[in-house]
Amino acid sequence: MDNKPKTTAKDFFLYLGITIGLYASVVSFLNLVFTIIDKVFPLAGDYTGGYENTIRICIATLIIFFPTFFYLTWLIYKDLKVNPEKKEIWVRKWMIFLNLFIAGLTAAIDLAVLIYQFLGAEDLTLRFFLKVFFVLASAVTIFVFYLYNLKRPIFEYKDYMNIFLAFISAVILASIIYGIILIGSPASQKAKQLDEQRISDLSNIQNQIVYVQWETKGTVPTSLSELNDPISGFIVPTDPQTGESYIYKMISTSSFELCANFKTVATTSNQNTIAAAPVSYPIQTNSINENWQHEATTTCFTRVIDATLYPVNTKK
Repeated sequence: MDNKPKTTAKDFFLYLGITIGLYASVVSFLNLVFTIIDKVFPLAGDYTGGYENTIRICIATLIIFFPTFFYLTWLIYKDLKVNPEKKEIWVRKWMIFLNLFIAGLTAAIDLAVLIYQFLGAEDLTLRFFLKVFFVLASAVTIFVFYLYNLKRPIFEYKDYMNIFLAFISAVILASIIYGIILIGSPASQKAKQLDEQRISDLSNIQNQIVYVQWETKGTVPTSLSELNDPISGFIVPTDPQTGESYIYKMISTSSFELCANFKTVATTSNQNTIAAAPVSYPIQTNSINENWQHEATTTCFTRVIDATLYPVNTKK
């Protein structure tokens, strides 16, 4: 008679859930740490903006998957205390040895990369060593945790393991808190998004003035209402928060001024604006290369059209 313990559907999906929770948490934690390191220790000439989405995704994933991983682990070992024979089921052994293998392989690759970079004297910066450290620390942590679970005879964590798990949880919690500090509160994020939309709107208006009005008529419009075109579908955008029109002033036939009321500060190093509205003329989608720096106040942008760079096309 076969007395070998059977793997139930519940067992399979619990262990599958643990594995998914583990790797979702580890990948998100490393992405979060790498992004923080890149932000805090930028290389010369690096673009340091556009990190907020990555941090938000990583934090959201950690908040959901890391507690889920611990809860499912607790459920399994609560079951093992009642049914210790289940320590021999195949799904548990496969999960443990798979995680040991992946953790060991990751640590070996991480050290190999470190040695390779060291021998070639390439990118031996503080942020490189920090990234190597966190990858190695994550791999060693997983290896130690599952080696302990493989060898322990009873299903209760000893004091030193509880301290170890509490320390890991504290590190992850600290990374989440620091990430939230970097990206700011939801209110500040909303204000930044509105300002990015304002820059996108001004960029679209500017392109409409240059590529349609100027190149076709040889003059900038006297008012923004002249840009509305029911045939091409262009409608002059308004402030996304107040709905008011943007401030426009015609300085000369080839120069103009656009103004908007901003709520945050933006420089060329932290702008991450993409023109949102599809239009029927070529536009530059990356506004980082344009002069859209602003303070948290009403800011005006003066533009002078160079007729050599943007010749008037009378046949257009």
